[in-house]
Amino acid sequence: MKEQDHYETYSTDDFILDENFRKIVRTSESNNLLKELKENFPEKRREINMAIQVIRGMSSPKFRQTDHKKLEIWKQIVQNRRKQVRLTIFRYAASILLLIGTGSAALYFSTRNPAPEIMVSNVRPSKNAVLILSDGRTIPITTKKSTIQYSANGKQIIVNDSSDIVQTNLNIGFNQMIVPYGKRSFVVLSEGTKVWLNSGSKLVFPPVFAGSTREVVLEGEALFDVAKDAKKPFYVKTDAFKIKVYGTKFNVQAYQQDQNYNIVLIEGKVRLNSNNSVQSKEIFLTPNQKATLSKGQEDFGITNIENTEVYTAWVDGYLTFTNENLPVLLKRVSRYYNVDIETQLSENIATIYGKLDLKDELERVLDGIAFISKTKYEKRGAKYVFINN
Repeated sequence: MKEQDHYETYSTDDFILDENFRKIVRTSESNNLLKELKENFPEKRREINMAIQVIRGMSSPKFRQTDHKKLEIWKQIVQNRRKQVRLTIFRYAASILLLIGTGSAALYFSTRNPAPEIMVSNVRPSKNAVLILSDGRTIPITTKKSTIQYSANGKQIIVNDSSDIVQTNLNIGFNQMIVPYGKRSFVVLSEGTKVWLNSGSKLVFPPVFAGSTREVVLEGEALFDVAKDAKKPFYVKTDAFKIKVYGTKFNVQAYQQDQNYNIVLIEGKVRLNSNNSVQSKEIFLTPNQKATLSKGQEDFGITNIENTEVYTAWVDGYLTFTNENLPVLLKRVSRYYNVDIETQLSENIATIYGKLDLKDELERVLDGIAFISKTKYEKRGAKYVFINN
């Protein structure tokens, strides 16, 4: 068993991703071989059993659930999580979390849906995040995650709990926080509003909010937790729409290269109107609603959502997805890791339910995505290309 000594350090997802272990599970003599393996590594019995369940479940016809059934399973998982019910959770593949139900695996399930070829491109080159002050000074930030905090009067700026920057000319011009792909930032504005900026995003804002309104401009994705001030409404402007709030928590996806923009309301109330017409219809969102605006359109589509965490988990380094199209998921991964990912899939591919831990190394994450979507990928220079298995 010398060649299997490395199993001593394996977790469940390590076993699932190990090609030799998968061959053992799928062989006609698997029962004897697996029994011997568990006897040699008794401390890994639990991890081995879980990995066996998942590998066999992937190929078992009984796990090919309908879309309706999959959605019901996912709702149960979300509801249990909200109630803080203790579930058996273990990491799967590239940290896809699988939740095990009584007697069977109530996980994500793959479904065969047509998907167009989508190339993830125009990824910004790897650069430092940059804070540009209204007086023209540029402060580069080398850390992967950064925290920028303004004092109430806007004069002092603390960067990553260390750099104390003094800003003058507070009433002239705007500051810009530019976050390239592969990095994220957290900004506390002078009046107390908290903004989490995702990869490939830019926020434009004044050092202090003078006048009767508070206005910022966003390109990319951000989670806003707006400080309440009934006398001074807060506006978020993008190239396609404007949001008015008084004290609200919401997530905005407004990448200019995307076809759709999304606003998800978590707490409070917001008013929306598009920029495409002076007569565009205003709409209001209530918590657990999502507004979607397609490029070139004037009207928002409104849908109710079960779990807002699907749209905000990126703040904590996760991606949560429900019936997600693989190319769309890979686009989100490419932004997070600042890599070029392309899909060249000639046949139908899977949609996915689950939770992806982005704290792992990139190729480990891609290994897991390829495994659950029954595809494979190749590295071609600096680019990763997903193809049919």
